Amino acid sequence: MSDREHRGSRDDPLDDIDFEEFELREPADWDDVEQTRQYEFSEYMLACPSCGIDQDAANRHCEQCGARLGQRRIAVASRPLRSVNAGGRALGIIVVVIALSVVAALVISAVRNGGDEGNGGVAATDGSSTTERETTTTRGQIQDIKPISIECSSQYNATLRCANLIDGIEDYWNDESLRGEDAWIRITFVNPIAFQQIQIINVSNEEKFRRNYRVRAVEVYADDLPGVPFRGDIPNDNDRPHRVTVETNATTELDIRIIATWPSEALGGEQAFDELAIEELIFWGYEQQTDPLESGEPG
Repeated sequence: MSDREHRGSRDDPLDDIDFEEFELREPADWDDVEQTRQYEFSEYMLACPSCGIDQDAANRHCEQCGARLGQRRIAVASRPLRSVNAGGRALGIIVVVIALSVVAALVISAVRNGGDEGNGGVAATDGSSTTERETTTTRGQIQDIKPISIECSSQYNATLRCANLIDGIEDYWNDESLRGEDAWIRITFVNPIAFQQIQIINVSNEEKFRRNYRVRAVEVYADDLPGVPFRGDIPNDNDRPHRVTVETNATTELDIRIIATWPSEALGGEQAFDELAIEELIFWGYEQQTDPLESGEPG
């Protein structure tokens, strides 16, 4: 029995497949190989499309890898990337963290140096850095500032005296029947004040408010800003304090000048008064503290 018949008798599934026989062309006379070697290499050698080995062009299959010659190149998988183990990853993370820390330190140092030199800071003679060494005061907390004394151009009597303007109660001040003409009020403070505003409170009693002259406009002068008035217009009502914006740096004395008034009114058959009336003055600002570096006090 032939070999094919023997395989067929076992129902071999490979019997129906035609295999291409692997063969190499061999020279008839091996003694002639050395004589023709150089000629065949230059004229009849063929590079394998898969592995690139030069060989006889008559070969049907590559002598090196067995690939079919004369066919398109067999795809070869690229070399796999080098795997990174846990130790390598940890080392990379440490390097990145160190680099970021260095950058952050440089940025913080640059910001601090810029703040000392470019944000109001000046170099001291001892090599240290301070803020505005020539400034003699520092700003505290905004508050209701109480004056040490007050003086007015005139007052009606001891009951309606000038001091009523800063006593915190409803007693009010009247000028001496002058209808507010050329009236002024001078206030003195212990420490230098950086003022923000003055509040003028009109007489709260409605009848007395209307029967007296009322402040309509004022100019405020500060001793640290000579010749620079702050003007304020006061409405003709008594339902709230009226604000006059006064922005100063280190004031110890304020001079309030009445430049216009609202006229008094006769009510219920009662005559109008000739006096200017104000119930209270409130001063808001920052009390300055003396810089110990300038005053010679220990820091």
